[in-house]
Amino acid sequence: MGILQAFVVFGLMARITVIPSLLAVGVIFLLIPMQSEFNRRYARTKFRIAKVTDHRVRILSDIIAGIRLIKFNVWENAFTKLVHSYRSKEAKLIMRARIFQAFRFSQLIFQIKLAMLVLIASALLLHKGEGDPEALKSYQIYALMSFITSLYYSITLFMPMAIEQLHLAYISCKRISAFLLLPETEGGHLPQIKDSSLTTIEFTDVYSQWQSDTRSYTLKDISFKASGHELIGVIGSVGSGKSSLLQTILGELPYLSGDIVRSGSVAYLPQVSWIFPGTIRENVISNLPFEPERYAAVLKVTSLDADLSRFPNGDKTYISERGGSLSGGQKARIALARVAYSRQQILLLDDPLAAVDARVSNHLFKECICDFMSDKLRLLVTHQHQLLPFMDKILILREGELIFFGTYSDLQARNLQLDDFVCSQTDQQKGNTTFKEENYNNLSDEIGVTFEGFNRQLSRSHRDYEPYRLDSCYAIAQSPSKLDDYVHDDMVFLSLPTIHKNSPGNSLPENRSYFRTSWRKKFRTLSTSKSVKSQEIDETNLNDEFTVVEDEMNNVNAYMGDIPEDALSDANGTGEKLRHGTVGWKTYLAFGRLSDSYFCVVFVLLMFIFTIVLFALFDVWLSRWIHIVDNRNTTSNSMPVNYSSNTGTWNLEDNFVNLYILLILTVLLVFFGASRTLLFFRQMTNVAKRLHVLMLKACLSTRILFFESNPSGRILNRFSKDIGQIDDYLPTNIHDFLQCLTLVINFSVVTIITSYWVIIPVVPLFIFFWLIRKRYIHMSRDIRRIEAVARSPVFSWVNVTLQGLPCLRAARNEFYHLDTFYDAVNSHTSVFYVNLAAALWLSVRLDILCTLFIASVLIICVAVGLLADISGANVGLMITYSSSLIGLFQWCVRQSAEVENQMVSVERAVEYVDLEPEITEPPELPPPDANWPAYGHIKFDNFGMRYGSTNNWALKNINLDIKPGSKVGIVGRTGAGKSSLISALFRLVEGEQGSVIIDNVDIKHLKLESLRKRISVIPQDPIMFTGTIRTNMDPLNEETDESLWNALERVNLDKTVRNLSGGLDAFISEGGSNFSTGQRQLLALARAILSGNRILVIDEATSNIDPGTDAVIQHTLRNVFKDCTVLTVAHRLRTVIDSEMLVVMEGGEVVESDHPHILLNPNLAKADKRDYELGIKNLPTSNDIQITSNGFLANLVKQCGPTESANLVQIARKSYIELLNRKND
Repeated sequence: MGILQAFVVFGLMARITVIPSLLAVGVIFLLIPMQSEFNRRYARTKFRIAKVTDHRVRILSDIIAGIRLIKFNVWENAFTKLVHSYRSKEAKLIMRARIFQAFRFSQLIFQIKLAMLVLIASALLLHKGEGDPEALKSYQIYALMSFITSLYYSITLFMPMAIEQLHLAYISCKRISAFLLLPETEGGHLPQIKDSSLTTIEFTDVYSQWQSDTRSYTLKDISFKASGHELIGVIGSVGSGKSSLLQTILGELPYLSGDIVRSGSVAYLPQVSWIFPGTIRENVISNLPFEPERYAAVLKVTSLDADLSRFPNGDKTYISERGGSLSGGQKARIALARVAYSRQQILLLDDPLAAVDARVSNHLFKECICDFMSDKLRLLVTHQHQLLPFMDKILILREGELIFFGTYSDLQARNLQLDDFVCSQTDQQKGNTTFKEENYNNLSDEIGVTFEGFNRQLSRSHRDYEPYRLDSCYAIAQSPSKLDDYVHDDMVFLSLPTIHKNSPGNSLPENRSYFRTSWRKKFRTLSTSKSVKSQEIDETNLNDEFTVVEDEMNNVNAYMGDIPEDALSDANGTGEKLRHGTVGWKTYLAFGRLSDSYFCVVFVLLMFIFTIVLFALFDVWLSRWIHIVDNRNTTSNSMPVNYSSNTGTWNLEDNFVNLYILLILTVLLVFFGASRTLLFFRQMTNVAKRLHVLMLKACLSTRILFFESNPSGRILNRFSKDIGQIDDYLPTNIHDFLQCLTLVINFSVVTIITSYWVIIPVVPLFIFFWLIRKRYIHMSRDIRRIEAVARSPVFSWVNVTLQGLPCLRAARNEFYHLDTFYDAVNSHTSVFYVNLAAALWLSVRLDILCTLFIASVLIICVAVGLLADISGANVGLMITYSSSLIGLFQWCVRQSAEVENQMVSVERAVEYVDLEPEITEPPELPPPDANWPAYGHIKFDNFGMRYGSTNNWALKNINLDIKPGSKVGIVGRTGAGKSSLISALFRLVEGEQGSVIIDNVDIKHLKLESLRKRISVIPQDPIMFTGTIRTNMDPLNEETDESLWNALERVNLDKTVRNLSGGLDAFISEGGSNFSTGQRQLLALARAILSGNRILVIDEATSNIDPGTDAVIQHTLRNVFKDCTVLTVAHRLRTVIDSEMLVVMEGGEVVESDHPHILLNPNLAKADKRDYELGIKNLPTSNDIQITSNGFLANLVKQCGPTESANLVQIARKSYIELLNRKND
């Protein structure tokens, strides 16, 4: 349209004068290539900015995922510097882009002024003789200038803006295209065997590899076949390829050679429980129809029924992205329930019992995996082997190779010992090698413990895992009739794409439609309700935000009225905060304080004013020149030929003087315009950079509860989209608004000076414009807030879906999450529709006002021309300025509204700046001694702690005296307070009563940094950050290569790392996905070894490694930290049963604390001590020692079964005797 308009405008100009018009239009088109070059360079820089932004956001995502580890190790400064390094690169590129933008703005000014100069100069020079009949009149010159101005806006302003947007759109499409053209993963698309009626998995000489640049295969020469309803136990040491085997079956890990065939639909349970935002029921049934009887049975066999009775909303309790306040065991059982509820034929279970205690583990093992899933083909990865005799088959892996596949009888017949392959600590089972009914019955009696009283206290801490796990299962060989108990005619198979058309799998679209309909029905119900009960709405979740959006849309469609308070508030009070009303002046002041100084702000404003003064001076001088020429032409027609030049005759030298003056003003205008723009953008870039620094600092300094109650997508939304708005759009909008505002003031003043009659339409114009703006901004401001809130679910759902991709692809469950994602996107894009409607509403009314204003000015010009003597030049100037004024005023109103809308992003960023810190520390707190703690003496003195304002105590009346150098184990059921005790030690939550004293120093009198950096921790979650092995082990870059290799060697990872390309500099992908869970935990152990502190806290660091490796690690810890105080939270009683002190917790209280042998057999312990004091060195041992105590620890040990209980009792006694020896030495 711009090119077409150029031809039309040139035709109109040519009717007045041809050559000057051609020269003026030519000047505009000659400078377009320069404008295009600026736009091209700007777009190229924006592409580079996007890449750096992606890196920054990825690091922020890692920080959010690993915030607990960061706080434990006081790495806030290290990660802040890392983020700031990328932010600095981003800011430099942004400033580079702004330079091109400033040149473009300056060229726009230069282009229009130069075109006017060429037009007028050429017209005057071509018709310079006195009495020339072709000499242009003033009204003709102003008409040409008006045409040039219109052409300027379309060709040099709007068309370049459109080209710039096309460049940016091209960049976005290019990035999307690069993603869409990535190689497709198999995602479970494996060959189907001919006899599809038999559930089968068959590997033949399979080799697979995660990374092509590694020097070894992940799996090597794997061949086995599993079919029917077999139960396959997969065992092996850490890094042996157990999880990789399951990933290969799923098709997630590509195989390089060999053959894999698979028949049957698949469900996958990953090692780390995957929970998506939604209710517990939605997490269990996923996209399947709700069957009450089956659902109730699943809850019962997974021990969730007792938990749901304790939740305020039962199974309708909402679970946030990371599981919220659920414990690890609860999350694991919800994930297991999802697999159990599905009707898939093949179940791949990756260590499902690792996160539950012995009693719950036994129940899950018998009732769920063995009985309820008995009609499935099951592959169970495990690290514990006491139940291996009851497996149908056993598959043993070592360093990616298949060592053994067969029955337990075959294993014994070949005289193969598990110790030879997996360092198992399990004693050989006695009795017959064949499975007998009596073995099954005895075993059923062992594990037939009912689930009662579990989870008595629902702790706010979701880190409290159960202390013990069983990772074996039974072979169901007694009654074939049991296989039919759970087979239904309407079984849904979400199986391979090659399934026949007449298979039950074709019921998937119907089921998906059913769920989608029910979801949307619920969504509409929530969104249209004005008063919803708290139990009908989920917790912090997408639906709350969707509800807010829907309610807001209903109000915005009216284009007026206040937003209802109930629509803006979260149903449960824990959702994303949504303000309404005018953006407060505190936000503007906070934004202004981030500038270099108030002087800089004032100086930039003065530059804007000075530039506009130059702009007005140019137009006034041009009007004076035209007025002189107009007088000359008028006088020359009525005066004699000898009319003097000093009384108005044409003088060529005067024209050149005027031309020179205008050229000088143009150069000054361009120079100061560019300087003003560059200074302004520099200030805005610095402000955005400082705001990001303050946001990051506040987030890393706030309480851990903030990250547990806010989805990662919500937090990333503020650091990505909101900061992006402040980086990109806000500076441009403020610049345009200030420029338009100064121009409007300039044009209004000049127009009124020219003819004060113009004030008649100007005043009403201003009033009406202000009223319309006020009404519009009332809508658009809240629309922008709603848009920001509605955007968070999109980020969160993408993040959650990426985390659970293997589960979704395995079960062919992608459509459900796609539908949910579409709902989130639709809710978000609907806001844009309302925003567009509001913008059109504003545009129509502004156009009407502008038309009326032009008509009023024309009427005034005619009336004033008839009543008073006014020059044609002044009339032309007044009309030109009036026509420009309406366009500028309209744009000024739009930009002022847009500035306030964009300030919503600043408002949201400032909210994060104002986050409450963990604790307000007096600056005068003295640092502890350099060698503190020198001994590691820890004492809890009547300590109590609560989370938030709740009345329930997470810890109460804790009294513990942990001697220097002691090895202390902490056990207890879910919610007992184990992790709360660790949180109290690190002051993640402040105590409300009592004190914690380390080496005679009350920790509340220390700064957090001084406390936390003196205590080492191995966290429960094996977090790894995107980067290299070196940066993960030593984020502060303080250790040498020798120290790093030494630490890796002590945790048996040195060989693994040396085999990687790059060694210590080998790349770790996002979340450490190229390492197994066990390997990630071993890296965390190596990280702790490097610290060398006197106190070490181990929070379930060995829950995902095999028992043999666990024993090696415990031995390493006892050697490396032999003089240190070690606190170990564990599920496995075997991990801590040889501790010098065992702390048993229940309901937030310490119910028992002493040596395990004393707690299990107090009388025998007294006898052992008496015999030792009498000089009997070799105390008699017996495998028939019975537990004589009825305490909490004794009950936990008894739940492990007779064989394991006897082993634990023996280990406890041996540890006690060794302790006596050490004390004597």
